[in-house]
This record gives sequence, structure tokens and C-alpha cells, in this order.
Amino acid sequence: MTLTYPDFIQDFLTRWHFKFTLPAKRRAKLHGVKLDISRLSPLMKNHILQDRYEFQERRLALRCLTRKDVVLELGGAIGFIGLFCRKVIGVRHHVTVEPNPNTLAMLKRNYALNKLEPRLIEAAASAEDGEISLDIGGEFWENSIVTASDSSKRITVPSLSLPSIIRRMPEPPTALICDIEGAEAYLDFTQLPKSVTRIIIELHPGIVGEDVAKRVVEQIYTLGFHTRAVEENTWLFMR
Repeated sequence: MTLTYPDFIQDFLTRWHFKFTLPAKRRAKLHGVKLDISRLSPLMKNHILQDRYEFQERRLALRCLTRKDVVLELGGAIGFIGLFCRKVIGVRHHVTVEPNPNTLAMLKRNYALNKLEPRLIEAAASAEDGEISLDIGGEFWENSIVTASDSSKRITVPSLSLPSIIRRMPEPPTALICDIEGAEAYLDFTQLPKSVTRIIIELHPGIVGEDVAKRVVEQIYTLGFHTRAVEENTWLFMR
């Protein structure tokens, strides 16, 4: 039997949940991965505790990755997908590319919580090597090189092309996972080696526009990839 409360009581319970219950939450466990959520907003804590965080990426990773894979992840966020790939799927190697120092601090804490060492490249993925301006304002999933914000919330970070990133990996990647909040529009996917046979990528048409998102898909198609699944704006390509 499901209890149904009057609207005013439900409203009170919801407000209490977000104002008092969620702020007190400091740890979570999501599909075998321990997470320090103490510094996240109540909104993101709720997202994690309701099992909605990185739902599409996780499902697609389970569908196409194996223990033999070498995974390159662009945009490590708080480390969940990398930890999921290593702890649950057991991939051979996983390398994270992440430029935001605030996010990197959370990622490192979560790896330590899971008694693992991250394999990190602290830079932004781009079409060429150099430097780039990164927005670090707001929630961590909003951080991007393409969003406009107050200049006080932007920092300059190193940028690396895909070939430069891959040279730093222990082995050539067999799979790419990419969630970089619109910056996928600035990548040159023709730089990917032939060893990459699967791409999981979240596109952000709300940030870069529908036409730009379509151009990203078309470029991936020209490399011999085909769409195997689409969940919301997260795509799985294989070749």
C-alpha cells in the first residue's frame, strides 16, 4: 500500500528533505562505487541517491566494454564512471582527462575512498595543444570551455590534442567515453587511432546548438562508426 499525503504535507516533506536531510548526507554507494558527496549540492546528492547520476553512460558502458578494454575518458567529473569501469567492469586500463582543479579534488577523494589510484591527465581535451579558458562557476556538470560567465569564474588550463593525450597512455585506447559539456564540438575525432572501436559520448545541443551536435555525429560517421544506441543525448557508436 502506497501512502498518499495531502499536497501541503508533501510540499513540507520535500522542503525538509532538501533543506535538512540531503545536506547532512556525506557518503553514498552507487553500484559498488563509494562516493564522497559532502561537497555536492542537495540537487546533485538527490540525483545520486535516486540512482539517476550518469545513468545512460553506465548502461552503455556495461553494454559495450569488457575486461580487455583500454578506456580513455574525457571529462572525469567526480570520478564515478572511471571507478565504475575499473571496479565493476574491470577494464585493463582507464585514463581520465580532466582540467578543473575543483572537480579533480573530488575525483581524487573518491578514488582514495575506493582504495584506487586514478590515472589522470590534468588538461582539457581540444583539437590542438596549448591553453584554453575554462568556466568553473556553478555546479561541476556546468563547467565548460564554451559557456559564458563572469570572468572571475574562468581559469586558464592546459589543452591537449587527442594524439598528445594518447601518447601519455600505457596502451592505445580501445574505447572513448566523452562528456565535456559542449567542448566535444572542438575535438577533431579524425585524430582517434584505429584502435578505438567504441565511443560513448554525451552531446550537448542545448549548449552548442543542434547543427553543431549533428556535425559531431557526422564526423564520427565518416570514421566508419555506426550508431548502436541513443539514450537521451548519450550515444554509443561502434565500428
